[in-house]
Amino acid sequence: MIEITPIETIDGKIRAPPSKSYTHRALFLGLLSEGKTKIENPLICKDTLATLNAIRKFGSEAEWNLVESSGKVKPAEINALESGTTARLSIGISALANGESVIDGEGSLRRRPMGPLLKALNDLGIKTKTKSSGFLPVRVFGGEIKRDYVRVDGGISSQFITALLLLGARIGLSIEVLNPVSKPYIEVTLRTLKRANVKVRRDGGVFHVIQGIKARHFSVPGDYSSASFFLVAGAIFGKIRVEGLDRNDVQPDKAILDLLRDFGAKVKVARGYVEVERDELVGQEVDCRDFPDLFPILAVLGAYSEGRTVLRAKHLRYKESDRVRAMALNLTNMGAKLKELDDGLMISKSELRGAVLNPQNDHRIAMALTIAALGAKGRSLILNEGCVKKSYPKFFEDLKGLIGDDGKNA
Repeated sequence: MIEITPIETIDGKIRAPPSKSYTHRALFLGLLSEGKTKIENPLICKDTLATLNAIRKFGSEAEWNLVESSGKVKPAEINALESGTTARLSIGISALANGESVIDGEGSLRRRPMGPLLKALNDLGIKTKTKSSGFLPVRVFGGEIKRDYVRVDGGISSQFITALLLLGARIGLSIEVLNPVSKPYIEVTLRTLKRANVKVRRDGGVFHVIQGIKARHFSVPGDYSSASFFLVAGAIFGKIRVEGLDRNDVQPDKAILDLLRDFGAKVKVARGYVEVERDELVGQEVDCRDFPDLFPILAVLGAYSEGRTVLRAKHLRYKESDRVRAMALNLTNMGAKLKELDDGLMISKSELRGAVLNPQNDHRIAMALTIAALGAKGRSLILNEGCVKKSYPKFFEDLKGLIGDDGKNA
């Protein structure tokens, strides 16, 4: 538990932690590529540790900054901890291993659906088994892939598509994608594949992946998703500069820059940093389908903005927590004026009060509620604050650097 007390203003700078999405992909591509792959500036957190351990079990010699692999994958038992990316990419890559692999996880990950990816593997001739239909643990009997064309439903997660794109880099595969959500994450995968010299041709909703991969070096950029919490804090409470962000990146959560402008904040983008400053904030209607990880902090922004904010992203109910419900319950506990919708939240400007807040073991909920608590009347207590280690282990340390340490906050 951590106590958060309100602040008058905020003014400072931090350096964005490295991107979790790029780090996951670089490690897996290092496994699939023969030889040595250097990874510069990887994110070291609980989720990426799960991936590092996974690629070791699949047969590579791997440290955070270097992966050495034969390019071949051996059967393995994988514990993805609570990382959906680790689990889903491991399921896809297990199809290459000649034998039985078991992919399992912990906590809420066992409640997150895997069905569309398993169906795609079955259609490729790969047998899979689950104890409960479409959920972990999953047994994959890999080795012989019988087709070079597959169709996948991406309506729940883009990670199914990423898993098949990485598989295609080794075997050559055409992937027809139906109902994609979080589409910018596919762009992150394609950019990472390009750096591994994998050729991909698009034809409408079909990706033709040409067999052949030669990864040598990845440099991981700053993470817009993690940065979004402090960028929103700057918009609400003062001014914050976040360094280490690539203004030309394709990360989906770079959308936070345009969204903050839409809400009314002052946003300056320069080479190597982004600076956000407080101004009059006005509520907006936002479809979070392509950047679901921004939903929690946008809900907080809505509570501090004039008028009404409507956020929509139905598939957020299948993340580490039911993020729609988690934000609705906690912000209501803080006195927010809101209505939970089937596919999102409607929230109006509110006078928040301090409260005991339960992030439901969801790292992004915990960080969003912490920012909300900075402007609440009275102290707040964030339960299980350690869940931020999943993606941003230094979150509270960075917060302390911005607002000072008076023995209460962070």
